[in-house]
Amino acid sequence: MKKTILLIALLISSLFASKLYANVKLPSILSNNMVLQQNATIKLWGWADKGEIISIKVGWLKDIMKTVANDEGKWMLTLKTTEAGGPYSIDIEGNNKITLHNVLLGEVWICSGQSNMELQLKVMNEWEELKSGLNDLLKEGYNIRLCQIERDISKQPNDDCHASWLETDTSGLKEFSAVAWYYGLELARKLKVPIALISSNWGGTPAEAWTESSFLSKDKDLSYYLSKITDDALSPSSPSSLYNAMIYPLINYTIKGAIWYQGEANINDADTYTQLFPAMIKSWRKSWNIGDFPFYYVQIAPFNYENGNGVSAYLREAQFKTLSLVNTGMAVTMDIGDAKNIHPKNKQDVGKRLSLWALNKTYQQKDVQVYSGPLYKKMTIEGNKIRLYFDYAQSGLMAKNTLTGFTLSADNVNFIPAEAFIEGQTLIVSANAIDKPLAVRYAFTDTTSGTLFNKEGLPASSFRTDHQIFFSRVASIKFTTDKTSGNLYALISGNDANTQMHFTVDGSEPNINSPLYKDKILLQESMSIKARIFNGKLPSLYAATANFHHHKGWKSKVEYNTNYSALYKGTTLTDGIRGTTDFRDGLWQGFLGDDVVTIVDLGSLQPINTVSISFLQDIGSWIFAPLYVDVYIAENKDEFSFYNSINNDTDLNKEGAFIKEIGIGMKKSNARYIKIVAKNIGLCPAWHIGYKNKAWVFIDEIEVD
Repeated sequence: MKKTILLIALLISSLFASKLYANVKLPSILSNNMVLQQNATIKLWGWADKGEIISIKVGWLKDIMKTVANDEGKWMLTLKTTEAGGPYSIDIEGNNKITLHNVLLGEVWICSGQSNMELQLKVMNEWEELKSGLNDLLKEGYNIRLCQIERDISKQPNDDCHASWLETDTSGLKEFSAVAWYYGLELARKLKVPIALISSNWGGTPAEAWTESSFLSKDKDLSYYLSKITDDALSPSSPSSLYNAMIYPLINYTIKGAIWYQGEANINDADTYTQLFPAMIKSWRKSWNIGDFPFYYVQIAPFNYENGNGVSAYLREAQFKTLSLVNTGMAVTMDIGDAKNIHPKNKQDVGKRLSLWALNKTYQQKDVQVYSGPLYKKMTIEGNKIRLYFDYAQSGLMAKNTLTGFTLSADNVNFIPAEAFIEGQTLIVSANAIDKPLAVRYAFTDTTSGTLFNKEGLPASSFRTDHQIFFSRVASIKFTTDKTSGNLYALISGNDANTQMHFTVDGSEPNINSPLYKDKILLQESMSIKARIFNGKLPSLYAATANFHHHKGWKSKVEYNTNYSALYKGTTLTDGIRGTTDFRDGLWQGFLGDDVVTIVDLGSLQPINTVSISFLQDIGSWIFAPLYVDVYIAENKDEFSFYNSINNDTDLNKEGAFIKEIGIGMKKSNARYIKIVAKNIGLCPAWHIGYKNKAWVFIDEIEVD
């Protein structure tokens, strides 16, 4: 009897599961409140049972259309849209019925990139003003729909993603991309039609993660990125991982075009970016299969990068060169960057400058005649001067403040400061020390702000007239512990079959005669490792550096007062492996809302001169350096005595991610145990977007000498 009941239950369960499988299912991008591209051929698609007949009725067409699910249970219907309008409903019926409500026809744009595209409106200076005026804006008839694609990664192309469509209101808008919003707002004002903004971005991610893998594999220079893929390592920086999870699921959704703000994560391979960025654009265009749709992007702004040497100028040059690709446009931000903040707050002008390209080139708006700042075209040598010619300078050039940022060279290698003056649509550059000039560079550093504009007030891109070959790829040095032996090693990576790495361990600059890196380096004593990649005899622009400090507290046992986040499980504060400014690297101990109380056991009584502790501050991620640090010492673990207190002099308003080192002198005290108490600020301050929420303290290495 029991067996019979069980068999009946299994049969019912099987039939129920079959029925569930047979139900029509839609991808998340097809949902209520969406905007479909007007006057276009679009697709509706989804899943059902094999052979299931799907009937579809859309509000702007009279006929009912039908399609059939294929052997894989997939179905797709191609249909036409009409002029902008709505709202419409869409009925999709198979064994079940789905009705999509409040659907509009309008202009659809993908908005993608890294953190400067991701940066939300709620952290903008003008957010309160925008929020208070939003209802008036909506009453004027602007209809902008927002679609956010959730972060995800995948080794293989996904059929679906996590997407949600919202009508514009303050709750949804505050979490949305500022650049995308200001771009869409300008389109809505000019075009008077519904605008769809699909935001698919992830801070700190490189272009290769957004590129379809075949476009990397078929280019010998780009195949380098694929060599970094391993079976067990997948991250937002892995080649094609974001394309697979956050772009490929959208390719059936017809778009008008794309806007893009990225590049900071690729400054260390600027020479390869010249091929990589166009390859990414081409891979998207091939995937969507709707022709060479408009692709407008932002040139990265000046910023004081950690490694310096002007390498970001070469990345801006690669972005400049991408304009040779059909139907592309570049918004220059040389004048609205912030050398101290990689996330400059002026996103309104960024969105507007992107919109100028679209309004002129895509929508042929006659009142938008000039859509770019001056772009270097050619030069002529006139005695001891060089004359420069520009595109997009028909009305003439002008300077804002003093015309600066120009350098001149007599050998295409060594550049010295130069004077420049405007002559109509051209620029004359000279330097007293150079009689026979050969080349000019403008704002070709990491931090130089733009001073050259056209009469319409749009800034010129940085540029150089020389063709000096450069190699920008940077070695990566990583410390790792062997699980079997417990030994600590330095691993150097970053080259490929066409390049080689040379290194030193005494802090000197590596050259072609320095040791060739072949295997991991055992770390048993303090050393400063420098590594440089060579392409033949051509060195990379700068070397990578990593310092290992062999101190008395190395590998000492550490106790914590609280359980730290599982994200950082398996790390220690005395392993010699330093964290980076990326708190996600798993090398930090995080304490949410709690003071850090850490006890280091040196194993025996030791004379101590100094204790050094490093903390992370990244207020964008709610991570603050401590208010102060107290240090206690003891010979016996039960008898700690207070030794010293150090107040943190870091500005808690300081933006950007950085590592704060705090050193405490011990006056040759003797101790076995060292207790460190770092005072958490508690709750995020009133000015912070996380106001009244708990702040984090992130502590990294503790060094004892």
